[in-house]
Amino acid sequence: MAQYDEIVKHLMDRYADEFAMLSFGTSDVQVLETLDTEQQRVKVHRNDMTFKVLLHNETVLLHIEVQTEDSRDKPMPLRVLAYASELLLRHELPVYSVVIYLSPKAGVNDPGGYSYGNDEFGLQHRYQVIRLADLDGESFLEAASVGLLPFTPLMKPPEGMNTEVWLERCVEKIEAAPVDSQTRGTLFFALTTLSSLAHDLTFLQKLISEAMMQESPFIEQLMQQGARENSIKNIQSVLTERFPQSDVQPVVHALESIQDLDHLTELLRTAVKTSGVEAFLQALNGSEM
Repeated sequence: MAQYDEIVKHLMDRYADEFAMLSFGTSDVQVLETLDTEQQRVKVHRNDMTFKVLLHNETVLLHIEVQTEDSRDKPMPLRVLAYASELLLRHELPVYSVVIYLSPKAGVNDPGGYSYGNDEFGLQHRYQVIRLADLDGESFLEAASVGLLPFTPLMKPPEGMNTEVWLERCVEKIEAAPVDSQTRGTLFFALTTLSSLAHDLTFLQKLISEAMMQESPFIEQLMQQGARENSIKNIQSVLTERFPQSDVQPVVHALESIQDLDHLTELLRTAVKTSGVEAFLQALNGSEM
């Protein structure tokens, strides 16, 4: 999910109202505020988004969980229940949870809730399950929902339409969208990234060139992220080769919090000259003071 996290979160945050309408199946909803989920005591998943919304004139919370595949570590009903409980305890507002499955085969067996007991004693919790593969893609192409356009290749095409024609229509819709060049580049980048969950990108790459995505700030961000990850791997490799009996995992954990590429380059030089892993950690801690 990591390669999809940032772009999906960006789209959900920028086009929050569109995702709220998708979640509730109504246009009578307005996002009032995006809530910070980073400091929740129960952190269910990195890509959680929670909004305070006005639904039919009632203030409620909307929690959206986006999944590329079925939950592996814990059953999805328990994860959603844990998150909703934490939100309810913190904000004392009704919590409505939605799980959106991106991959065609994901979410088929999600029951959309968890319950035990009976009417007198027990618990019953329900949430909305949305599988993009079950949605009518044509209706989303025709709607004025710019933020959802990158997800349309994962939806059902019109009956009888082959994949290539469908992808071409999705691309054309973004080309015609009333947005600036940076936003269009981001939409193309998102469409390409998400389409890889269900399609061979060979044909799509003929329709969307790198130049069409170049103005998106996500391209630069992706390049910087790749360079940063390579720097950390290089430092780990140097220390592992020089000190094979030492545990370098503490170093890796410490490096993951560093975003500055120049700083990582300096630390690579330090790794080449250091007398040991402990000495490197001391130098690392000293450089952060």
